[in-house]
Amino acid sequence: MRSYPVSRSVFGIVLLFCICACSQTGGPKRIDTFSDRTALKAPLPDDVERAAGRVAALSLAGLADRTATAYQKFAEYDESAQAEGKLPTGLADNALDLVYALEGIDVYGESAVKLLEREDVDPVLRRRTENFLDNEPLAIAESRLSQDRARKFASVFNRIIAPISRFLTGGALNPIESGRAALASLLIMRSFPKATTQERQALRAYQDFLLRFPDHPDAPWVRERVIRYEGELKEYLRDEAIDVANLSMKLQQPDAVRSHLDRAERILPGDERVSRLREKADAQIEKRDSAFKESFQATSIIGLPADPSLKKDLHQLATTLLIGSLADANQQARRFETERSPGPLWDELAFIEAMAGDGEERFFEMMEILAIYETDVSNMSRHAAMLVSDPEQNPYKTYRHAVRTDTRQRRMWLMLGSRARGPLDRKLPQALEWIIDIPGFVVAIITTPIRAIQYPNNVQNFGGQVISAGERYLARFPAGIHANEINAKLESLYNDRQHWSQALAHHQALTEPNPKRLASYREQIAKRTLASARLQRRFDVRGALYRSVITEYADTPQAETARDEMKQLFASYSTQSIRLSREFLEENPSLWRSDTLGFRRELFDGDKRNGEIADDGITLLGKTLVRVELKGREPNIAKIPKENFARFISALEEVRYRRIATDTRDQPVPDPARDLFFERAKLGLLDDVDARPTAASGAEYLGRQEEHGVRKQTSILPVELVVQGGLEDFGFSAFPRLKRPADTPDAFLYK
Repeated sequence: MRSYPVSRSVFGIVLLFCICACSQTGGPKRIDTFSDRTALKAPLPDDVERAAGRVAALSLAGLADRTATAYQKFAEYDESAQAEGKLPTGLADNALDLVYALEGIDVYGESAVKLLEREDVDPVLRRRTENFLDNEPLAIAESRLSQDRARKFASVFNRIIAPISRFLTGGALNPIESGRAALASLLIMRSFPKATTQERQALRAYQDFLLRFPDHPDAPWVRERVIRYEGELKEYLRDEAIDVANLSMKLQQPDAVRSHLDRAERILPGDERVSRLREKADAQIEKRDSAFKESFQATSIIGLPADPSLKKDLHQLATTLLIGSLADANQQARRFETERSPGPLWDELAFIEAMAGDGEERFFEMMEILAIYETDVSNMSRHAAMLVSDPEQNPYKTYRHAVRTDTRQRRMWLMLGSRARGPLDRKLPQALEWIIDIPGFVVAIITTPIRAIQYPNNVQNFGGQVISAGERYLARFPAGIHANEINAKLESLYNDRQHWSQALAHHQALTEPNPKRLASYREQIAKRTLASARLQRRFDVRGALYRSVITEYADTPQAETARDEMKQLFASYSTQSIRLSREFLEENPSLWRSDTLGFRRELFDGDKRNGEIADDGITLLGKTLVRVELKGREPNIAKIPKENFARFISALEEVRYRRIATDTRDQPVPDPARDLFFERAKLGLLDDVDARPTAASGAEYLGRQEEHGVRKQTSILPVELVVQGGLEDFGFSAFPRLKRPADTPDAFLYK
């Protein structure tokens, strides 16, 4: 018997083993992420499903008694199901809520309390019912007033305990400052503002209650509250209008004074302060109007008698100034002066010569000379004074003033720090405020060396007025005699702020720009543009920023980086980029059941050998394409059937709505492109791709820990420990402080 067949068999087995070994060591094989298994649903009994339909129909028809009768079907089925160990319908609480809602809004609140006592209430329904009870007008009013009392008490307590603790812990080193802080706190405590934000919110809630329930048993005492808080609010608004009117009076704005006084009079008429201020404003307006009328009474020239020939010559001179040239007007004025000595138009002639001159410096020198004279000597002095003082007409003077002011502010900050603007405004007499803050000024002067060390990190807080005045000058005189000086100054200020584009523009405008400095600015701009491109979510905006770096800053090292990243961007482009993380999918298995995405359960079991979804999860690429990121393997891109994809989108929206309804940390995020894509998916209209960049969404759905981090343990105690102090006030202090209730999200509407 020959033995080679056996040898061939052994050789074949060895060869097969080697092939299998090679296939395993050559890299991970492709994993099919989707399952073809279908889910079996456990339908409810027919009579229960019909009862659900009847409850919905009867409640919509407003038939309360029949709805309550149909609800009993759910109650009976759930009781029997629980007795037999089966799952209940999960609809009984919703049906009961419909029954309570049909009883009427007047009694729904009491019924809602009974609903919350049930243990089987759905979390979404529970949250909605709690929101309803919390947003009842009387509940809102009482809650806001309670918050107001807590805030006032906490303010008084904190103002007392802070200086006392400072004195006990650091008073030995700085007793004067500690005593000053205690005195200032006690003086501030003397008054609280009328009509606080919380009281205004309560007033609005009381008014809403009376509007909705005018015949409610609680309506009488609610009306008393409304009268009280409306009176306080009107007093506050009237006093505020009078305060603004006083400020406008100091700023020489009589028209604004009138406007604010009218508002105060409409709110609460009959205040004596309004009458006194109105008299002062009327006097200012009358004086201004008389001066304005005099400007149109140009019937004669100062020092000249009424003369027909004079009137004719003046008319010709005015016509030449309006429609002719300054040179012709200058010649006419000189001839006029020669014929009519001793020169009654000397100031007009000087004005015209200054306007016809070539230099801005000479023009403003002449205007300053003319502005010195009184109006009874020169009728051009008023016009000259206006030109000299107007920031738009004389921008260089404004610029020099801004430079001096900025220099003074820098020195004052170095010397006094936060007290450079004077004592704090505590609504006290100014002399008393200075007395209270004198020790603070002494401490500020002693700590000047500390601010000298901090100054390089604070230079960007200065120079704003200089930049504004400098830009105004360059806009009016781009080639003026001071342009080089101002460009150099603005370049330095913009460089301190790291505004590289503006610094580059002003450096280029210098007469002798430095090539190395230009290159440095261009590189900084390219770096910032590249970093901005990486933060953009829209494909077209990101590509435009890359393109600007490549074309406009091709001489910088960032151009090559932008070119590479732009290639990757185009290679990975998709019409949508909506990502669902692995943690989000694990929290919501309804998204990948067999009738939606249809993922295999093994993808979440932690075993990499049978495939495992990566932390990045999945990405919706447009149409019904889904890219699944796998650990240690190439991504798997698959096309989901339209029906399954529509169910997946519906389940995704339901999950998001439920999270928003049950977790206060989750807030709705507007994304029109995402919403449009979802609606088209549910309607089965994804065959026609919307390739516009504006139609792409980069929404992300993250797990709770990914989105909010680990939930921090919040103390239930109303007190927190505060550590305060520093080098500038010689020491540290620690003291307890009461927590003040935070403002509600709508508080800004009442401020």
